[in-house]
Amino acid sequence: MCGISGIIYKNNNGSIKESIFNMSQSIKHRGPDGEGFTFFSESIEIPAYSNDTPIVNKESNRFLFNPKKSLEDVSSNYTMAFAHRRLSIIDLSESGHQPMCDISSNYWITFNGEIFNYLELKVELKNKGHVFLTQTDTEVVLTAYKEWGTNCLEKFNGMFAFALYDKLKQELFCARDRVGVKPFYFINTQSTFAFASEQKAFLKSKLIPFAINETEQFDFLINAELETEEQSLFKHIYELKASHYFIFNLKTFDLNLNRYYDINLNISHHKSDSEIIDTIESKLKHAIDIRLRSDVEIGSCLSGGIDSSIIAGMIKELQPTKNTKLFTAIFPHETFDESNYAKEVANFVNGNWHTVSPTETDFFNDIEKLNYSQDLPIWSTSTYSQYRVMKLASENHIKVLLDGQGADELFGGYTHHYFSLWKELPLTLKFKSINDARQSIQYPFLNFGKQLLKENLQVGVDYSIYFHSPLNQIAKPRTIHFKNTLNEQLKTDYFGNLKSFLKCEDRCSMAFGIESRVPFADDVDLVNYIFSVEGTKKIKNGVSKYLLREATKNYIPENIYKRSDKVGFETPVEKWLRNYQTDILDVVSQQLDFINHQQLKANFTKLLSEKPSFVLRLYSLAIWKKVFSV
Repeated sequence: MCGISGIIYKNNNGSIKESIFNMSQSIKHRGPDGEGFTFFSESIEIPAYSNDTPIVNKESNRFLFNPKKSLEDVSSNYTMAFAHRRLSIIDLSESGHQPMCDISSNYWITFNGEIFNYLELKVELKNKGHVFLTQTDTEVVLTAYKEWGTNCLEKFNGMFAFALYDKLKQELFCARDRVGVKPFYFINTQSTFAFASEQKAFLKSKLIPFAINETEQFDFLINAELETEEQSLFKHIYELKASHYFIFNLKTFDLNLNRYYDINLNISHHKSDSEIIDTIESKLKHAIDIRLRSDVEIGSCLSGGIDSSIIAGMIKELQPTKNTKLFTAIFPHETFDESNYAKEVANFVNGNWHTVSPTETDFFNDIEKLNYSQDLPIWSTSTYSQYRVMKLASENHIKVLLDGQGADELFGGYTHHYFSLWKELPLTLKFKSINDARQSIQYPFLNFGKQLLKENLQVGVDYSIYFHSPLNQIAKPRTIHFKNTLNEQLKTDYFGNLKSFLKCEDRCSMAFGIESRVPFADDVDLVNYIFSVEGTKKIKNGVSKYLLREATKNYIPENIYKRSDKVGFETPVEKWLRNYQTDILDVVSQQLDFINHQQLKANFTKLLSEKPSFVLRLYSLAIWKKVFSV
């Protein structure tokens, strides 16, 4: 797990050395264990080191990619440069240094992520005659490309974002994992192409000026959505979407974008529920097992919900002699506090349980650091809970965590999944399904009906009174549409909202130099299998995630197996914001000139009571602008 960046100058733009160094330094939190650079001309490459490069890498001559010069001694007469910030997880020796090349030095890579099936791929590639010099998964990626070209992506099970330079073809091959666990951003101007793990790298290196994409700005404020389009809130910065790769031609500067993965909704008709449940148990256990491959200690997030509890339970099954460190955000005396459930799970698996209790004072003290680490404003204070859990893990010397993101999107864990299931069922079963769901999730029938009626209707309050004209004409909420089958809805969620959660997970963890692994989200064998199962089997008798519960009930306490409520990383957001009204109004008035400040101030108490999340988004957007516009 690391931070990557790179620059290609299309003409003589200035000092490529200074720009790539500033890019790398801006994301050093992603890789506190080392730094490396490689500079390229058409026929020459020079690996270089900085003050952050470990001495062993400076002194070693074992590999062609060992840095040979100090960054200070490298000239600026190069047209391309790679940088890498290292977080040492697998192969902690100097052989894990990057940027890395193969034994011919015709292929170079800067890589972020983990290929969890790298050992199996290594055996397959050895059988084809390839020789390996390191124990890293990065070398497996390089060799897989040499063997299969861009089709190597189909072989990888894991999370990744990388740029690979093919010197023979004079091409840059850049790719991102199937669901977007690992980030990849780029700019492509008339003079410069550059990429990085985080958007701040382009601003801190002054490759582009700070500018706001207003369409995305209002989509965030009104619909609580970010990065739904290729260009995000930062104008001129683009995101390589999940399941995609591109080839950048170094001679013509053409960029050719391709999609390499999609979910197939063709249903396999399995013999029985028990067969499906047994297969899910086996595949999930394997997914977690290969994500326990590490040369450093692994811990796990624990909310007390079913997903994180399953991971803790299966880790105990796979590593029975270890007392895994478990990390939980708790909120004593709050109705949504899950500490009793988390404690029960920790005792059940004999884990080493650690807790943190974020407060409103903590949140307002950390809000600028939080927005900076996220690159984008937050839409929920749950991100802060996650941020503090990652900080807690770091304080306990953990560099790898497992987390339960993605289970809801595979197995049907959200309330709106009931609605798509309802649309899919024949008329004779529709009302039974609604009644089962209402009873199972303890959802008042009237509220359930209202939620159903929201389909095809505009949702939310009228925010337009808080914006100056003519902005109040475009500040309208989107329409909600539920898909006609549960699997269609799950696929939409998997490639949609899940990426936003994974983005927050990545930035929260990497802010503290932690690699977060999500076995539900990115195990391709598990994902493909779950989507081959009929959606009507995933919610049964009103019970959400029925198949998952049955497949894992032996690994978790009975109270967790039977839980029907869903909390997540909650915080007392309305209470926190109410006590800081003056601070919120001040920063909003200073940073957001499109706001009708008199209207906002006059209606603040009512708005906060009805829509605290909107107030949070306004405040966070103002803080984000304050942090990044300087």
